[in-house]
Amino acid sequence: MHDKHNHQPRSLPGRQSGYSIIELMIASVIGLVVLSGAVTVFSSNKQSQELSSGMARIQERGRAALDILSNDIRLAGYQGCTDGAASPDVIAKVAPTISLPTGAIWGSEIRSSGWSPARHGDLTNAGTVPIANSDVIYVQHASGRTTILASSMANRNENPINIALNPDQLTIGDLIMISDCSGADIFRATDVGTISATGVAVTYAAAANTQTNLNRAYTVNGGATATPMRVMAFESNAYFVGDSGRDDVKGNDISSLFVLDTTTSPIGTPTELIEGVEMMQILYGEQLPNDTVRYLPANDATLNMERVVSVQIGLLIGSIDHVTSGNDDRTYLVADQPVGPSGGSTTLKHASDRQLRAAFNTTIRLRNRSLTP
Repeated sequence: MHDKHNHQPRSLPGRQSGYSIIELMIASVIGLVVLSGAVTVFSSNKQSQELSSGMARIQERGRAALDILSNDIRLAGYQGCTDGAASPDVIAKVAPTISLPTGAIWGSEIRSSGWSPARHGDLTNAGTVPIANSDVIYVQHASGRTTILASSMANRNENPINIALNPDQLTIGDLIMISDCSGADIFRATDVGTISATGVAVTYAAAANTQTNLNRAYTVNGGATATPMRVMAFESNAYFVGDSGRDDVKGNDISSLFVLDTTTSPIGTPTELIEGVEMMQILYGEQLPNDTVRYLPANDATLNMERVVSVQIGLLIGSIDHVTSGNDDRTYLVADQPVGPSGGSTTLKHASDRQLRAAFNTTIRLRNRSLTP
């Protein structure tokens, strides 16, 4: 007799457990679709982040470059209380060309054929650094960080002089301007003392100056109750776009904004300021006899630099990194001049690559030039 409770069920054909080939294929397709979507989202987010980071860097560089240029250019020709039509007496042996009524601001267009107007005599140390299709601007003025004499000069032969404070951190070798409403002298310091109860002693010996006396005796009040006499560093800077000497990931040159300080003796080499500046275009606002202002490039033969009262500056700045999905074929307006991609119809061109770019433009009013005809 069989025990009805102890028999084993037989396995029947077609009742195997697991997934069929069709089910596996469907699951694989779904997985691939999900994975592809995840990769697409990741790639899109990565590119969006690179674009945002690239534009943020461009904005930061653009603001910094315009701030540097604006702060320097707006002071062009400043020499304290002295009439802007008068030029200071320069007793420093080695100094840049200083004639503030005519030379407080100067510019040149750099083209493949060279400088136009011809290279300024002070800028020989700019070498071949300025790149073609960009501009150079040269600015001279006294520093806006001023002090006065700690005590009046007994006579114009007094040496050293004592200044009240030293906000410019003046040191040996610096060019210094001292001025009042009657005139100004520029000399090179051969010794600068530490601050004391009597002020800071500044010596201008014959080693660096043509004479050891100034051309007038400066007094604390400058001959007026408003204390218009000033002592300050003299600044003379040329700005231009040049090759940084570095390459991007594609092997292309990286250009930057440079400055050349012409007050040092001897004149040094240009200093790199802002990376990624590809082009600088400048227009000079000349006051006409009818009290209107026209804007012209530096190489316009009719431009009178002595009547320039404002400056339009345009910068084209690139991201350096190649982050866009396609080549940049946009046209930018840089100081009212169109700059299009290479191979395009514009006279001024930028590279046709995958860099981000942006144009930065501003107009700078020269504080020491009036609109009086």
